Formats: sequence, structure tokens, C-alpha cells
Amino acid sequence: MTAANPPRLAFDTADPGFVRLPWARYEEIRARGGVVLNEWVNRWMVSDFAPAKMIMTHTELFGSEKGQAEQAGVFGGPTMEFYDGPHHDRIRAIWSHDFRAKDLAALRTMITDIIRRRLEPVLARLRSGDTVEIVAELTRGIPTEVIARMLGIESGMVDQFSAWSDAMGASAEGYTNPGERGDELIAAGRRATAELNAYLREEIGRLRASAADEPGLIATMVRHQYARDHMTEQEVVAGNTQLVFAGNETTAKLLAQIVVTLADHPDQRRAVRADRSLIPAAVEEVHRYETITHSVFRDVIADDVSVAGVAIPNGARITLLLGAANRDPLRWERPDQFDVSRPKLSHLGYAFGLHSCLGMNLARLEAQIFLEELIDALPDWQVDSPVDFGTNYAVRGPAAVRVSAS
Repeated sequence: MTAANPPRLAFDTADPGFVRLPWARYEEIRARGGVVLNEWVNRWMVSDFAPAKMIMTHTELFGSEKGQAEQAGVFGGPTMEFYDGPHHDRIRAIWSHDFRAKDLAALRTMITDIIRRRLEPVLARLRSGDTVEIVAELTRGIPTEVIARMLGIESGMVDQFSAWSDAMGASAEGYTNPGERGDELIAAGRRATAELNAYLREEIGRLRASAADEPGLIATMVRHQYARDHMTEQEVVAGNTQLVFAGNETTAKLLAQIVVTLADHPDQRRAVRADRSLIPAAVEEVHRYETITHSVFRDVIADDVSVAGVAIPNGARITLLLGAANRDPLRWERPDQFDVSRPKLSHLGYAFGLHSCLGMNLARLEAQIFLEELIDALPDWQVDSPVDFGTNYAVRGPAAVRVSAS
């Protein structure tokens, strides 16, 4: 198949119906060979696991650096996510030890305390017969407080960090669907970024001037030799801004999705309650089955490139549909069935390769502790339908979840 005559579709990725239930559209793309040109947004889209993984592996053919200009609006400057060379590796190394599973284990008590404190008033209301909207009252604040503690900022900023992160996350719709609505979301996201940048810039300046050896991830970067010698001020600020966003947005949606998915599959919930060793597998299966980051992009940076037999021209932008890849029948048996006991296979929910999610181990730890505490305290629950998923398919998750005790 040539680039001049590729399989084509035209659909709006911000349509609420698509965001809530994208699976039929994904299967339509898969049925057309797994690679299509979406004429609505003028992007190539890839649905299948093996081609998506291949694209994320071969940085000599598919790059991220052309996205720096637009992403400067999201984070206030270039971040490691948009470098493909050694500079990326050295920035990532500044925090890599802080996000290793064995080092994060020391945070278990802190994370558990945060979850229990936030869960307690919600449980009291549920047990009294109330229906509770848990995104605003529970899941949204947990990862925000965790990353705030890790960064070393004051607890009074947690709600403000959530608001900034929400606006930054919503701007993703604007970049994937240009138009008046998209422009408004991008503008709101840039205002939030500017305010968060200003806060972090002040904190970074304070830490540089301090003689004390203060804890926290911001201080870790400020003290690091590579950051001092090879990173611009804009990169340091933007790197911390991205960490705030990444530490909040996707994990908050994963926690809410766990509640929704286990409500939809009470037999699986009972299996997890009966056998707590299934909790890590349940978290991974929720992430595979629903996926939070449904799309990432790469740009073709070489000539004569083809994906799944389709020629794609140099300079073209490709959207990797990770949510579709995580239900690829060539990778999983019965991919559209939620099964916490399925054989363990890695999914692409945290991307893959050079730009795999730095915080994946933290997200897993938070989600596992959250499910442990929830299923201990509330054996059965139900969720009002339909669940609102909003209009952001790039970082997809429940926008509101109304829960009652069964």
C-alpha cells in the first residue's frame, strides 16, 4: 500500500461517544490492516501491538523531537520526553533511582496513610447510604498528594496542583482536534502551565540559594551535576512541571477506572477479594483492558519507511493507539474479556522503550495499595451508568464516577 493511496477513515477523536467506547472504531482500523490515515485530524493511526512496539523501539526511524514546539506549550519548555538522544538518557537518570520499585517500597507507609485518610470520609458516607462522586472526593487527590510529598512541596498546594494538572491534561484534546474548542483548551492549559512554571521557578530558586540539604525530587534535580552543567533553566522548570502532570493525571484516572471496571465485573472483584495475591494482576488487567494513555505520537524521520506494509512519508505524524494495541487478538486470547487470571503478558499502557513511563512503578504501587484498602473496607459497590469519559481520548479515564455501596 502506498502513501498516496492508504487506507483512510475520518472520525473525530474528541467525540464523547468515541471516547467512552472506542473499541468498535479500533477494530475497524484493525480490519483495514491496522494502519489508516485519519483525514479528520490528518494523522496516520496504528492500532496493532507489534507495529506500535516497533515504532516506539526504532528511534532512528520514528522520533519525538519535532513535537518540542507544541509541547513547550504543555510543560513550558522541552522535556526529556521530546529528546531521543543521550540528553534524554542523562535527564532521565537524574530521577531514575527514585522511581525504582525497590526504592519506592519505602514509600508504602506514606502512600497507605494518604489513601486511608482520603478513603475514610468516603466510606462513612457510603455506609450511611449516600452516593459519592469519587473522582473529585477520592481518586483525584491521592496521586497529587503523593507526588507533592515526593517533590518536597507544602501540603497546602495539593488542590492547586490538581487544578493545574486538570487543565494541562484537558489541553491534549486541543492538540489532537484543532478548532475553537481545542484552542480554548490549549489556552487554558498554557495558563495553568505558566502558573505552575512560576511556582516551580520560585521553588527552584529558593533551593539553589539554600545551604540546607533538603529532601524531594525538585532538590534532587537542582543539586544534580548534569542539571547544573547541561540543562537550561527552562528545561529544569519544564521537567518538574511534567513530573507534576505525569504524577497526577494518569494515575488518578487509573484509580477511578479500577473502581468502574471491578464494579462492571463483580465476579472478578469477588475473585480478587478471595485471593489478595491477584491484586497486582488485577491492576495490570484493568490497565490493559481499558488503558489510560490511549495515544502517543511519533514523527517519521527517515525515507522509505513502512508500517505493516503501508508506506508512510518522511515528516508524517503517527498516532499510536495504545488502547487498541492492548486489545490486539494477535497478542492476547479473548482480548475483549476482562480476566484478572489471564497469563501475564506485558502491555503498552506505560508505552515502551526509550520513552516508557518513568513513574510506572509508582503508579502500580499506588494502584495496588488503593485496591487493597478499598476491597478490604468495601467488599461490594456499584457505579451509576453510563460513566462520563469526557472528550479527552489521549489520556482517557472516567471524568466522574458515582458510587454506592451494594
